[in-house]
Amino acid sequence: MMDRHLQDLRFCLRLLLKSPIPMGLAILMLALGIGASTAVFSVVSAIWLKPLRFPDDGRLVMVGESSRQGGEQSATSLATLADWEAQNEVFEHLAGLVPSNVNMGAGERAERLRAFRVGPRLFTALGAQAAIGRTFRDEEAHPGSDDVVVLSDRLWRRGFAADPSVIGRRVVLDGHPHTVVGVMPPRFDFPPTSELWVPLAPTQEELRERGERRVRVLGRLKAGVTIEQATAANQVLAGRMAAQYPEWYEGRTILLRSVRESYLGPARAVLFTLVGAVLFVLMIGCANVANLLLTQATARRREMVVRAVMGARRSHLVVQWLTESMVLALLGGVLGVLFAVWGTDLISALLTEGLAQRVPGWGDIQVDGGVLVFSLGLALLTGLLFGLVPSLRASRLDLMASLREGGRGVSARDRMRSGLVVAEVALTLLLVVGAGLMARSLHQLQASSPGFDSQGVQTFELTLPEAQFPTGAERARLIHQLVERLASIPGASGAGAVSLLPMARGSQTSSFHVVGRPVPAPSEQPEANSRVITPGYFRALSIPLLQGRDLTSADSEGAPRVLLINEEMARRFWPGETALGRHLEVGDGGSWEVVGIVGSIRSSYRGEVRAAVPEFYLPLAQAPRESMAVVVRAVGEQLSLSAAVRTQVSQLGSGLPEPQLRALDDVVMDAMGPRRLLANLLGAFAALALVLAAGGIYSITSYSVEQRTHELGVRLALGATQRDIFKLILGQALGLAGLGALIGSLGALALMRLLSVLLFEVSPADPLTFGSTIALLVMVSLLAGFVPAWRATRVPPMTALRAE
Repeated sequence: MMDRHLQDLRFCLRLLLKSPIPMGLAILMLALGIGASTAVFSVVSAIWLKPLRFPDDGRLVMVGESSRQGGEQSATSLATLADWEAQNEVFEHLAGLVPSNVNMGAGERAERLRAFRVGPRLFTALGAQAAIGRTFRDEEAHPGSDDVVVLSDRLWRRGFAADPSVIGRRVVLDGHPHTVVGVMPPRFDFPPTSELWVPLAPTQEELRERGERRVRVLGRLKAGVTIEQATAANQVLAGRMAAQYPEWYEGRTILLRSVRESYLGPARAVLFTLVGAVLFVLMIGCANVANLLLTQATARRREMVVRAVMGARRSHLVVQWLTESMVLALLGGVLGVLFAVWGTDLISALLTEGLAQRVPGWGDIQVDGGVLVFSLGLALLTGLLFGLVPSLRASRLDLMASLREGGRGVSARDRMRSGLVVAEVALTLLLVVGAGLMARSLHQLQASSPGFDSQGVQTFELTLPEAQFPTGAERARLIHQLVERLASIPGASGAGAVSLLPMARGSQTSSFHVVGRPVPAPSEQPEANSRVITPGYFRALSIPLLQGRDLTSADSEGAPRVLLINEEMARRFWPGETALGRHLEVGDGGSWEVVGIVGSIRSSYRGEVRAAVPEFYLPLAQAPRESMAVVVRAVGEQLSLSAAVRTQVSQLGSGLPEPQLRALDDVVMDAMGPRRLLANLLGAFAALALVLAAGGIYSITSYSVEQRTHELGVRLALGATQRDIFKLILGQALGLAGLGALIGSLGALALMRLLSVLLFEVSPADPLTFGSTIALLVMVSLLAGFVPAWRATRVPPMTALRAE
C-alpha cells in the first residue's frame, strides 16, 4: 500500500515538471485563496476565537441596562450597581468601570492619562494579579480611603523607568496625592487603552442619583451558572426594581453580553463580512482549479483508459487523482502562508489607531501555530473539494467508447466546466457589489458635508481637577476665559469647547420630555444626543445658526436655563411649527428653554455614524464639566498656534499637563476606520476575484475552441466568415458571464442587506452599484474571451477539418 502511494506521489511530481505552466497557475490560484483565508482567519482567531487573557473567561460578562428586551446594552448608575450587588444571586463578583481621564504629575512634567475608576473586585473577577505589589482592597472603595493607584506596565516603563521600588511612591492625580500600590503585568489591558486604575469610591450623592447612567459593569458568573440562567434571574431582579422605582426602571431590563462581544461592537459586522468575502475568494479559486483538472482529465483520458485496461481498479485511479490534488493544495498552502504573513501585516497597517486600541485582540494579529494548523487543514480540504469531482469523472470509464473517441471530451464535462465558470462569475459579482457599496458609502462619508468644517481645526482635551478647581462655576469660568483668549491669538479665527467632539467614538445621550405634552413611560421617553458647549463653538466649527440666537456669556449659572437644538430635533419633535420658546425637561427634571436652532451635524449614535440625529446643546456655565474638548480654528502656521495654545493653558494654573493638539480631521478619519478597513479589504478581494473569474472564462473559452476545432472548420468550409466565428466564441463567453451575473445579482439583493449596518446613505440595492458591477463583469468577460475568439478565426479551414 505504501509503495503504491509513493508511486502515485512520484508520478504526480513528474506531472508537475511536465506541465509547469498550468500546474503553476493552479498552485498560484490556490495560494491566493488560501493566503487570503489564512490572513483573515488570523484576525478572527485573535479577536474572536482565542480565549481572553483571563482564566475561565467564558464566565465573564458585561452587565448593563436596556430599554427593551434584546436591545442595545447601555451603562447604568452607581445607585443601580449597588442594588445589583446587594440582590445578586448569580454573580461571583461584580465590578463597575467608569472612564476618567486624569492629569498625573505637576508643572512641566504633568501628563494626561487614560484612567478608569474601577470596583475593587475587578481584578479578582478577571483572575488577574499585580506583577509588582497588589491590587485594590475592599476597604479602599470608600471616599477618603481611595487615594491609591495601580499602574499599567506600559505606564510603569514609560513614566517610572521600570523601577521596582515604585511601590509606595506618591504621585499626584488631578491635584490629589495617591500611593502606588501595584503594577499590572505587561499583557493586562482591561478595559482596552487603560493606563492606570483608581478605586471606584461612590459618594452618598452618587448613590442617590439613579439617572446618571455612566457605569459599565463587569461580572463573573458563579460556577455552573450559564448566561441564560443569569439572564432569567436578572429579569426577576429588573422586575423588582421596576416595582420599587417605576420612574427609573419601568420598561427596562438587565442585559448580559460576553466581554468580547461587548467590546467588539461595530467591528463585529466588519469581521463577519470579511469572513464571508474570503470564503467566496477561496471558492472561486477552487472552482478555477477544478476546471483546470477537468481539462487535464479530458486530455489524459486515453492514459486512464490504458491504465484501466492494464488492470488498475477504479479506486486506484481515484486515489491517483486525489494525490495530485492534495500535492497541488499543499504546495498552494505553503505559498499561501507566505501570502498570509504579508496579508496580516497589511491588515494591521490598515487599522486606525483608535480601532486597534479599543478592540481586544487587534494587537495580537499574527500567523501563529494555530493559524498554521488552520492553513494546513484548509489546504487539505480544498484539495479534496476541487479534486474529488475530477477524480470521480476521470475514473468513470467506458473503455470501448473512450478508445474510439481518443482524447476528445464529452458534453457532460463541458456542462460541468461551464457550471463552474457561472458559479465563479456569480460569486465575483457578490464580492464586487459588496466592495462597490462600501466604496460608495465611504465616498458619501468623505464627499458629503458633515454639517461642520473640520479643515484647519485643532483640538485637545482639557481637564480641570476638582481638587485644584473645586467648584463647577470656577471651572466653567476658566474654560470660558481660555476659549476667549484662544480665539484672539494670532493664527486663530475662532475657538470653543465641547463635551464630545463631532463623530468622536462614544455618545452622550439623554432622555427628555417636552413640557406641556403627556409624560411618557420611562421606557418610551425619547432620547437625543446631548453636548455641553461654550459660546463660540458653533462659529469655530462653522455650524450654521438657523433660527433664534447663539449662546452668550449672559447664559451664566444663575441665569434662566437655555439650550439649543439641531434642525433634526426640531423637524422630528415640532414638525410644521416652531420650536423656539418651547421648554424641555432634561436630566433632573429642570426646565430648559429652546432659544436657538442650529444645523444638524454627522454624529456617532450607538456605535454607528449617522447623517443626522436629534441633538441639543447646553451651556457649560449651566451644566459644568471637569473635562472638555477645546477646538481652535487655525488660519496660519500650525507650529505658532501650538506654542500659543500651550502658553494660554499654562496660565490657567500649575499642574495642568501640556495640551496634546490633534487635527479634528484625524478624529473624523478615526470614526470612519471600520468602513475604510472593510472597503479596502473588500476592494482587494473583489479585484482578486475578478482576475480569477477572468481566468476561468478564458480557460473555458480556450478549451471550447480547442474541442470545437473540427466544428469550426466545417462552419468555415460552409461559408461562415471569421466575423461569424468570432461572434460565436465571444457569445459563449458572454453567455456564461450573463448567466453568472443574473444568479449573482439575485444573491446580492438578498445578502447585501446584511451590510446595511455599515452603509452610509447608500441602499443595499443601489442600482448604480449593481449596474456598474454588471458592466464591469461584461467588460472583463469580453477581454477574457477576446483572445480565444480571435485565435479561433485564425485556424485555416483545412487544418480545422483534419483535427477530427
